[in-house]
Amino acid sequence: MRIVRHKLEDEWFGMSQDVGPVLDDLQLIVMHYTAGGSGTSSRDYMLLSPTQKKERLGVAEKVYASAHLVVDRDGTTWQIVPFNRMARHAGTSRWRGLESLNRYSIGIEIANYGWLDLQGDGTYKRPGTKRFQARDVTVATMPYVPDIKGWENYPETQLAAVEQVTRVLLSHYPSIHEIVGHQDIAPGRKFDPGPAFPMTRFGNLVDSRGVGAFDNEAGVEDPAPRQYACVTRLNIRGGPGIEFEKLRESPLQPGTKLIEVEPRERWLLVKLAKSPTVMGWVHGDYVRPA
Repeated sequence: MRIVRHKLEDEWFGMSQDVGPVLDDLQLIVMHYTAGGSGTSSRDYMLLSPTQKKERLGVAEKVYASAHLVVDRDGTTWQIVPFNRMARHAGTSRWRGLESLNRYSIGIEIANYGWLDLQGDGTYKRPGTKRFQARDVTVATMPYVPDIKGWENYPETQLAAVEQVTRVLLSHYPSIHEIVGHQDIAPGRKFDPGPAFPMTRFGNLVDSRGVGAFDNEAGVEDPAPRQYACVTRLNIRGGPGIEFEKLRESPLQPGTKLIEVEPRERWLLVKLAKSPTVMGWVHGDYVRPA
């Protein structure tokens, strides 16, 4: 996989009609989920012009929505905006002193429904989505909002495709220095790519730029996540604070093994080692390295 004239040679699909000016200060990659079903339907929608989107949705104003890449659940990848042109994926957004991040970023849309509501029969869905069994979702709080939801899991085949293209982008565009989620640059307004997406795994690619790129030719493995065990009965919550709701798995029993996802001051976002689809926050004073 390589980039020639700002296009992936084998993944270029065609030019979206919703494209902005030339990017002259590329700094970020922004990860998104499509909130929809097939990647092809999301791709085809983003190929439309703002006027065509307006007419399809039956709204009064033009609709701007596009991204550089769309990655389907089976790993199929389509590029629809050249990497040196602005796509309309970030909307109103801010990050580390920058605003309107479409001007500074490459947007990757990943086919995924996102958040889902728990149903009475123990499954998860929301209007317009398929029904998911509990084993196929991650249960966790919404980013920056203390509501617990189920989140469609990302298949490893899909994540591997996103990782491959991310490595290529980092190699080709050395000015990119950070990978963020839409939820980080528009907190409370957007929730993608959500807690089921392994953001730490992708953030680490920036730190190891060039190390193991292109199928890890150097043989260097990404560091293993830290593991902990509960030292006492411990509540696991939907957010980093006692004001957040306890997950139904609370209290965790002493010795319960946990896998760190993200630390935040004295709290840890963790997965349960025996039930990795369950994700929540525990206080770091009540766990020890396992």
